[in-house]
Amino acid sequence: MSLPQQFSTPQDYFEEVISFFKEYQYLFNFANTDILVKNILDVIDITNLENVDVLEKDFNLPLNCNFEFLNGFFEKRDKFKFEYGEFHKDIEDKVDVPVSPKKAHEIVYMAKEIADVCEQSPCDVVVDFGSGLGYLDQLLYETTNLKVLGIECNENHYVNAKRRQRKYHDKSLDNVKYIKHTIGDDSNENIERFLYDKFGDYQGFCIAGLHACADLTVDAINLFLKMDNAKSMVLMPCCYHKMCLADFKNETFKNFPLSACLKEIFEGHCGFEFLKVPFLRLAAQPPKTDASLDKLVFNLMARAVLQLYALKHNCKLKRNKRKAVKTKSTNNDFLNYVQDAVIGFTLIDNQLSTSEQNEQNTTNFDSEELNSIWRGLSSSIFKKAAVFVLLQNYLQPVIENFILYDRLVYLKENGLNNCTFKKIFDANISPRCLALLAYK
Repeated sequence: MSLPQQFSTPQDYFEEVISFFKEYQYLFNFANTDILVKNILDVIDITNLENVDVLEKDFNLPLNCNFEFLNGFFEKRDKFKFEYGEFHKDIEDKVDVPVSPKKAHEIVYMAKEIADVCEQSPCDVVVDFGSGLGYLDQLLYETTNLKVLGIECNENHYVNAKRRQRKYHDKSLDNVKYIKHTIGDDSNENIERFLYDKFGDYQGFCIAGLHACADLTVDAINLFLKMDNAKSMVLMPCCYHKMCLADFKNETFKNFPLSACLKEIFEGHCGFEFLKVPFLRLAAQPPKTDASLDKLVFNLMARAVLQLYALKHNCKLKRNKRKAVKTKSTNNDFLNYVQDAVIGFTLIDNQLSTSEQNEQNTTNFDSEELNSIWRGLSSSIFKKAAVFVLLQNYLQPVIENFILYDRLVYLKENGLNNCTFKKIFDANISPRCLALLAYK
């Protein structure tokens, strides 16, 4: 259950947690790259911060700092603690496919959870939303008696899944089928036709999705409610910030908030003013436990300096590739960072027309000016940035629980009471470890 123990109703929880978010919106109501542009660190008002080694390896913010500014945050945050139970590792997470240890762990334990859910439902078919290269589907076939329909919208993934099946899993050809289809909340007729065409009569099916990105989770929920033969559901939601906008200008979403309960409270608090894309992006970014704090602070501030420089010159930054700067190789050295940045980013003059911008008219970076801005940052600024990063880490699970609980309330408003979120992965291996389980 994801309703914190201190609350007895969804209404009370939503009211208080939105008020909490409103008070601490400076931690998320903008892109992190704008932290210097918007002077956000000025809000972090901690006296004698220079006497605290925030960047120390084992530094613990709530235990090591007894400041009124921080005590208020943690006292309020603690009201929204929740419990999803513990993960129990009881099988080997090894698969005979070329994937990372994280991916192998997810495939193995997702298959186990689906098998358990199908046994309780009962279901004899799994419909895999976003089946990718088919790793999960083939493991389900090899370890259970379940038939699988993999639905994938990406042409390359769909083609390669079928190619892999013919090459490595030819015995599954009658029981594991792949369809290229883009899932929407009106896909119910297509899915039912696919199932009949591929498998004929069947007892019931389970909707599954490993990393059901953005609106896919909500589409799956709505399809589950529509289709009588859908008996159970196992979904791993992610990428909340990529959900479709209903109003691009005001950053309001088609599928958030979802429940009638939250929609009413959301409107009453003008949630659309501060619970926007950056809020959902923070929800989608579990705390980084494998990176040192000084590295996180360096990356945050180095990118913020680029943003400040661009604003000063009335320009915008455009990434030339997905990973504009290889932060792992910069070794917390700003000179190295700048060398990568001037290649990874294009600086475009805002005064140019759209057509001129599309022609890649660019402005050159002044490396010396960038270094001057960097050298002008005080040690206090870096410590405040460290506090900012830590506070975001503490806030992230509260935000994610808020989003997920909204979906549970929506299911219950639609008459489905047998639903919950469960931790099915080891969070040290896969931080995105919560699955939505639902039964009819």
